[in-house]
Parts: sequence; C-alpha cells; structure tokens
Amino acid sequence: MNIEIKNCNNIDSASITLAEKKLNIKFAPNGTGKSTIARAISLATTEGSNLDELIPFKLREVNPDNQSPEISGLESLHNVMCFNEEYVNQFTFRQDELLNNSFDVFIKTESYRQKERDIEELVSEMKQLFVGNEELEALISTLKEMGAAFKLTKNGIAKSSTGIKGLAAGNKIQHIPAELECYKPFIQSQNSVGWVDWQTKGYEYADLSDNCPFCTSNAVDKKEQIRKVGQEYDKNTIKNLVAIIGVIGRLGDYFSEDAKATLSNIITLKDGLEKEHESFLVIVKERIDLLVEKLEKLRTLSGFQFKEGEQVAEILPTYKIDLKAFSELNSDKTQRSIDPINVSIDAIIDKAGQLQGKIIQQRREMQRVVEKHQKDINEFLSYAGYRYKVEIVGEGDQARLKLLHVDHKQHLSGGKQHLSFGERNAFSIVLFMYECLSKQPDLIILDDPISSFDKNKKYAILEMLFRRDTDSCLKSKTVLMLTHDVEPIIDTIKSLSHKFGNQTAASFLKLANGIVEELEIGRNDIETFAQICKAALGSTKDDIIKLIYMRRHLEIIDNKGDAYQVLSNLQHKRARAIDSRELKNEDDDYPEMDPSKFSAGCELISSDIADFSYADALSRVIDTAAMKQLYHACTNGYEKLQVCRLIDHDENDPVIEKFIKETYHIENEFICQLDPAKYDTIPAYIVEECDKSIAEVS
Repeated sequence: MNIEIKNCNNIDSASITLAEKKLNIKFAPNGTGKSTIARAISLATTEGSNLDELIPFKLREVNPDNQSPEISGLESLHNVMCFNEEYVNQFTFRQDELLNNSFDVFIKTESYRQKERDIEELVSEMKQLFVGNEELEALISTLKEMGAAFKLTKNGIAKSSTGIKGLAAGNKIQHIPAELECYKPFIQSQNSVGWVDWQTKGYEYADLSDNCPFCTSNAVDKKEQIRKVGQEYDKNTIKNLVAIIGVIGRLGDYFSEDAKATLSNIITLKDGLEKEHESFLVIVKERIDLLVEKLEKLRTLSGFQFKEGEQVAEILPTYKIDLKAFSELNSDKTQRSIDPINVSIDAIIDKAGQLQGKIIQQRREMQRVVEKHQKDINEFLSYAGYRYKVEIVGEGDQARLKLLHVDHKQHLSGGKQHLSFGERNAFSIVLFMYECLSKQPDLIILDDPISSFDKNKKYAILEMLFRRDTDSCLKSKTVLMLTHDVEPIIDTIKSLSHKFGNQTAASFLKLANGIVEELEIGRNDIETFAQICKAALGSTKDDIIKLIYMRRHLEIIDNKGDAYQVLSNLQHKRARAIDSRELKNEDDDYPEMDPSKFSAGCELISSDIADFSYADALSRVIDTAAMKQLYHACTNGYEKLQVCRLIDHDENDPVIEKFIKETYHIENEFICQLDPAKYDTIPAYIVEECDKSIAEVS
C-alpha cells in the first residue's frame, strides 16, 4: 500500500509505504511530521472530516495556485483507529470505568456475539411483536408519560410532581370563575397556555396608563378583572393540567370502565384533589410502572435477565402478563395488546431447554473472556513494574473494567487522579489495543506510543501488543507506528527478530525542504557504533573524517590509549600534544605527551590511515578555509556536525551549541543504531544552524 500526502502542515510531499498485515515502524526525528501523517490519514478516512485544518501556514495568506491538502492511496481503508493524546483524553479513564464501553470492547467477542444471536433467534418471535408495532409502542410511551407525571414518596405522591401541580387546584379550564366568563373562548382554546402567558405578561404594563396595554382603549373599570386572570391562572399550572388531561385521554380505553370514570372525575374536579383522589392515583401509578417494567423486560429479553443458577423453564411463566393483577388497566383493548405477547411467551417456554443451554454457553464464554483479559493485562502491568491491576466486574452488559491498586481492595474511580503520566500512557495503549481487537479497523496508527518509557516498559508494551496469540494482540494487523525512538526497530528487526518473526517492516523518514523521503531499514542496517566506525575507516572518505570516526571508535570501546590521546590533541588543534591520562601539574595543566607514546599513537593510527602525519593533519584542521570546504563536501548531517565542531566560530544559541558539541559528541546509549551517514538522522534545523555558523566564519 502506498500513501501519498501533499500540502499538509510542514509536509509539501510525502510517500509512505505500508506492508499489509505487518507492523510498519517509521522512525524519524522530531519535527519530521509524524503526527501530521497520522492526522492526515485519520481525517481522510473519517466521514465528515475536513483536511483543510492541515493547510500549511505558508499557504494561508498567499496561495496563488489554490493548493490544498491532498491524500491518496487510502481507497482500501474504511475504518482507521489512531492512538494519540486525543484518544487518551476522549476514551480512557472514565469516572466509572477505565475504558469507555468496556463491555463492548472486552466481552463482545465474535464467539460471544454468535451465542447472543442464538439466544435472539429463540426469543425473536416475541421480540418481533414490538418491532414496528405503532400501537404497542404508543401504549408503552404513553404509560411511561403517565407514570412520570406522578413521583411517589413514602407519604404518597410528591407535591412537586407535574401531575399533582396540574390537578391540585382543580380544573380551571372547565370551571372558569364567573367574573372571568368573558375570557372563556381564550381559556378553553387549544392554545390556552400561550394565551395565559401572553395575558399575564401584558398586565405588567397596566400601571403605566389607564388605557389597556393591548388595545389602548380606556380600561380603568376593567383593571381588576384583567388582574384576576393572573391571580387565577398560572401558565405552568395550565400547561401541566393540559398535559395530564391529554395523557389520560390518550390512554382512554386501556383503562377499565371504573378507572376511566374515576380518572374522568379527577381531571374535572372544581376544587382540586382530596386524599381519596391521591390514593387512587398512587394505585394507578404503581400499576402502570409495573406493567411498563414487564413490557420493557420482554422487549429487551436477553440471557442476562436470568441469574446464575436460575431455571429458565421456571422463570419464563412469571414473564406472562395477567391483567387481573392490573385491575385499573384490565380492559378489552389492553387485553388485545397483551394476548399476542403471552402466546409468544408460551412458545418460548416450549423451547426453554434450548434457551437454558445457550444461556449457559454465553455465561461460560463471558467468564472465559473476562478471565483471559484480566490475566493478560495484569501480567503486563506486573512485568512493566506497575503496582496496579484491573478487574472486570458487573452483571451482564453492565460489566465494567475497573482499576485496583495491589495494596488496596476497593476499586478506584477514574484513574487520572491516581496514575502518573507514564502509567496513564501505558494503560491507554493497552486499552487501545483491546478496542482495536473489538472494532477490527483496516489500519491501526500508533503516533509515538512508547518513546517516553524506559527500556523495560517499552519492551513490555511491544510484547503485549505484538507477541501473543493473533486474536489477542495486534499481530498480523496492518499497523503504522510513527516514532522518534529507534529501539522498537532494534528489538523487532535485529535483537529479538526471532520472537517477532517476519512481522515488522521498518523505514527511516527524512524531511528536507518540505519533502519526506523514506529509506528502508533492514536487519543488516542496524549495527554497533564500532562497526559503523570500522566501515568508515575502510571507505573512501576524507582522512579528516576517518580520523573523527577513529576517535569515536576508541571512545565507544573506552580505549583512551596512545592513539586516542593523539587524535584528541589533533581535534583540539594542539601543536604540542598533552596526555590527559597523567596527573595535572601545579598550573592545573596536563603534562606534555611522552614522545615515545606519541609516536606509538601515530603508528597505531597509520595502521588504518596510511601515511598519517600529525603535522599535516594539524595544518588542515587549523585551516578554516580547508575545513569550510570539507564541511560543504560532507553529504550527511552527522559528518557536518563533526566538522562544524572543528571550526572556530562565535558562540551559537546555547541549545544549538549543546546539540553540536555534546549530543553527538559522545555517542548515544544504544548498543546498536543506524549508520548516521546512511540514515541522515540529524534534524534539518540543526544542520541549518551549522550552515549559518559556518557562513559567519571568516
């Protein structure tokens, strides 16, 4: 797979190759555009996203050719998941679970889903009664609305319930005070709530004039009547009254004749509710809530509704609805809605044995998956040195992934307040892996996932992600890992390649003048620094460059003998060589190097560099023009840095100076690395600073 990226942030053009069903590690210095590559692929494969957010700053004001971000080669990718800081913030460490939707991620395996489908097939006939049944759906919805209008307390119905608020003062829409009869057409209109609101708001201006605030005619003798509308009628009370009358009206014939008559009386009371009315409403509320609960249980029937050890054949008959227990709702119309449901339950009872077996299989599969995931994650946490563990707790689809500390028995809420930055990252990458296993994306992107960890944790994460069974990790998935850390390549391509098999493809990304170039990295490209230096000595490089590599080689093997002393003096441009192995004199200076040791050192150097002459080499090193010429002849940033160190120049920016003189002076900690002459790992901005520095030298 070849992905082409153009005009995205600092990248004018990039061509990225991906080997399918492998871990593709792209190693690049910071500033190359790794996150831009990850973001561009994610945006281009996400419906509704816009690549315009990646338009380079240089094109935002002046863009005569109307260039815009482009990406191609993604035709086969329909679902891409990316691990980055945004993922960590959005999906992990929720208050009640470590990972959002942890039940779907950790338990809903394909095997589990198949058992779920088997159960669904056995109960599908009954559940189908709810699908597309507008009358039954309307009944359930209206029953819920009626139940929600009355909230129960220990003493009856809460006065704050909307139903009580509407009925408490009586039906003032039907029973209009005599002095307000003239407003009857408005009060009893379909928009009575709006009218009351309009009228009472208008009265706020009545004291500004003797004229009516609505029609401007004289209203001195009508002000009291206008005020009384606001005293007798409240917008919210009328709204609640209209609502509860409407709900009871829509339920209508679902109520028994006695209940319907009693409710009709209650909603037309003149002086409001008495205790007997409230008591009746409590009974109706309880009956409605119980019926809704049974109907919802049937509509969402699943294996999780049967507890461990319960006999399905004994439990299913209790799902049937006997309207004798719901006397207020015992009507012909309700019975007609319930009868098909009861018939379907009887049909399921006939298959109770099959259903029991499938439920047992589902439970066993869930237990197997839970135990496996807990074991795998907790082993990883232990290997990586973290004093935490996880536990999947909760019944059925309420199962959640929880966090525990090894010294504490209680589950910890969230995780952010307990875990360090590194611990959160480690948890997040593992949780991300499990979500990928659940969602099966076409491409998985890891944007610099492990660079901040120590070696032990880095390898523990690589092991967790790519070294277990194929269905339990990201092995054989198409994965793009973007990193500025070379260690994952050393581990997977060289040191531990036998453990990772032929599962890794690696390359180096180099950004120069807006163009990202890719160079493949093979097993033989990963060498010890001693090997790299030896190879340089046998090459056709300039003798001064060879001398630099020779000193570096002696440095890396900790050989500070005669040859090293000679080379060190040469690179410090000393006409008279000193010996740093000796004790300093009274002037705090090292003594001059013994002539015999100096000669021995030069002889050792001559064994690799024929006709070596300290005097000749020194004359070149102190010749600024010659060194500038050599600097410009260098073909890679690493050798430019080494030559730059030899040239006298004014002090640079302290950070750049440290990079030039120290960061690449003593070799990095890795036993193995890439040849810096082949893989130009020096960031472009560092070379640019060197160029500026050399240009200023006269």
